[in-house]
Amino acid sequence: MNVRHRSVIVSVTVLATTAFIYSLSAPMTAQAPAGTQSYVPPRTADGQPDLQGVWRVWNLAKYDLEDHGAKPGVPAGRGFVVDPPDGKIPYKPWAIEQRRKNYEGTKTFDPARHADPLAKCFLPGVPRLTYLGWPLQIVQTPQHVAIYYEWSHRRRFAALGGAPVPSPNDTSNWLGVSRARFDGNSLVITVTNFNGFTWFDMAGNFHSDALRVVERYTPIDPDTLQYEATMEDANVFTRPWTIRMSLQRQKDVGLLDYECTDMLDQIGVPHTWPRDFEPPRGPEPR
Repeated sequence: MNVRHRSVIVSVTVLATTAFIYSLSAPMTAQAPAGTQSYVPPRTADGQPDLQGVWRVWNLAKYDLEDHGAKPGVPAGRGFVVDPPDGKIPYKPWAIEQRRKNYEGTKTFDPARHADPLAKCFLPGVPRLTYLGWPLQIVQTPQHVAIYYEWSHRRRFAALGGAPVPSPNDTSNWLGVSRARFDGNSLVITVTNFNGFTWFDMAGNFHSDALRVVERYTPIDPDTLQYEATMEDANVFTRPWTIRMSLQRQKDVGLLDYECTDMLDQIGVPHTWPRDFEPPRGPEPR
């Protein structure tokens, strides 16, 4: 085993252990109860519900969105799928086997061979970027809602009403194209135009480029947002499905610095990855 691979193994082991211990010290509430409209949030100057601030998810969703037992480097945890009621992602039969293959491809410490695009510092996609464990900041204007992420300083903009959708850039296919509206106190963001490469979690749960995500951010008290995301992808799933969790206001500090590629630099792993890998494939939709 060469020095580079030893460094990768040691670093990944330390990170996994730290994440596990850290997760035990935080609330581990899965499937947060559905929020109500009884809480009346403050308003922005233009009358929108004010959801601005720094928010963070404290749960184990990044490991697996379904109920799961403990695995190497993965603590056991409850799932976050609230629809269907059985808590299972409604995969087509071929896609269940593809998910298994995806997970098998994660059993390596070498990012170059790792099946999860996140191991190579590709963008996590939506909704995964919400519950990776790093905080996010919501900023509102009359025309757009901006979401800034601590993870690699990424950001996305959701156009409100008739405002023009921001021009696509190099991140648009990874994070999709977002359009926003308000439904009562809830901010609703519809995301389309994905590239089909991203996963939902570390368990290999995936989608195609036909994915459509509808996010709902609902304030249920001054320091809590209920987050829901409904996924629809007729190529991979038999029906739409929904996850639910809570985001807590982070009061003590704003967004800090995290650069994924810098982490690879520090452990001596090159990250000039080719971007020609293929998304998961299955039989032609009928």
